[in-house]
Amino acid sequence: MAGQAARTAIRGERNRRLLVGLFWGAILLAGISLLTTGEGARIVQALTGARLSLIGVLLLIGIMLPVIHARRWQLMLRAISQEIPLTAAVELTVTSSLINYAVPGYVGSPAKGLLARQTYGIGLGRSVPTLAVEQALDALALVIGATVGVILAGPASLSWLAASFDRSLAVMIALLLVFGLSVLLVAGYLLRRRARYFIEALIASSRMLAKNRQHRTAILLLTLARWVADSATIWVAAAALGVHLGATALLLLTNIPLLLGLVSPFPGGVGLREGAMAAIAGMINLTITGIVAAAVLHRAVMVAALPVVLGLIRVAKWSAAWR
Repeated sequence: MAGQAARTAIRGERNRRLLVGLFWGAILLAGISLLTTGEGARIVQALTGARLSLIGVLLLIGIMLPVIHARRWQLMLRAISQEIPLTAAVELTVTSSLINYAVPGYVGSPAKGLLARQTYGIGLGRSVPTLAVEQALDALALVIGATVGVILAGPASLSWLAASFDRSLAVMIALLLVFGLSVLLVAGYLLRRRARYFIEALIASSRMLAKNRQHRTAILLLTLARWVADSATIWVAAAALGVHLGATALLLLTNIPLLLGLVSPFPGGVGLREGAMAAIAGMINLTITGIVAAAVLHRAVMVAALPVVLGLIRVAKWSAAWR
């Protein structure tokens, strides 16, 4: 048993190193691509003047975000009679985020479900409803925020949005839907023997989650807290570069790019979110270079916060072991 546990630990460590390598490799390639463009030099110049104190604030919020996310998920699991420690929920959340950055597609949430099953024995039929509700709540918050931003921006923003959602985006969304359906069909075929038990667990967990009222208010408040924290990170990143955003600009620059990132097939929505922020900056007459630099700073600090959170969890576990 001890030998098997040791082999499992070694295999887990190798997988973790592979994910981190892929993760930082993708970020490095993105940075090289940026530096080879004509805008790269101006963006680098803007970044060199960033206020370190505000970068520290940005990092602190970036560390808090996965904790808020994990606490909400922990309460959802508790609503379906599944219990895991908060540190474990944070670790699984951060690891799934690293996976989402490391590989293309939408594997972050499924990866969290698989990790929860392997590590804590929570079946996918149990965890899938909580993961789906997480995505739905985050998307709803972004839609509300984007709608308020568009209303405040006026009719000009409506025409810009109509022009942005052209045929190419419609084709991309259609392809994503086809891809998702294909994945479900293949998974259903491969797991056909267990499909009955999976569906029964899925229905039971969905009912428990829908009927639970004890944690509903806390889950909604944590969703609001996450939305506020996401908005704060954009504002602080821009302020660190001397760009001060009003309420309308902040709503548009936060919600629309993140909403587009939800349908992006690229790892972590890299490129699409930054491009959307640049387009919105041009629409509302903000400095495009400053906003793109803020987007790069925001991405870099949010990414750096993930391994920091993992490190803090390891320190906490190490200190607890010595008590």
